[in-house]
Amino acid sequence: MIGGGSDARPWRGPTPPMISTIVLIAMFASHFLWPGAVLLPWPWDLVGVVALAAGLGLAVWAMICFVRAGAEARPFEDASVLVVDGPYRFTRNPMYLSIVVSLVGVALVMGTLTPWLGPVAMALWLDGFTRKEERHVRAALGADYEAYQARVRRWF
Repeated sequence: MIGGGSDARPWRGPTPPMISTIVLIAMFASHFLWPGAVLLPWPWDLVGVVALAAGLGLAVWAMICFVRAGAEARPFEDASVLVVDGPYRFTRNPMYLSIVVSLVGVALVMGTLTPWLGPVAMALWLDGFTRKEERHVRAALGADYEAYQARVRRWF
């Protein structure tokens, strides 16, 4: 963890958990109302369960690191701590990556075509969201965050 600070305004738009909840509901609705072709029969749903568990595990690991560092998981709030351990060594956005991995797991379990729009839409939305959020964090934490960006990729 690395210290810093900013007087920037908090984010007032929808947060990733809000959007991911809407996407998940849309995935279930599309699966049951317009399932499309069955793409992945048994045993692919087991792979989906593993992906879902991996996504949830990544989220928990990232949150534990955040809490231990004294950081808060609120988009666009004052960035006061840069977390660089745990999953943050491999991706700058493990919490957001965990959302996409979990949604991929759900799509695999469902096995039909239409739910796959969910993880794709979520990944695209998160990519745009993180670009804005990273500008905010860079302004708040300066050179420390720029060095972190140079070392660690946004996603993988």
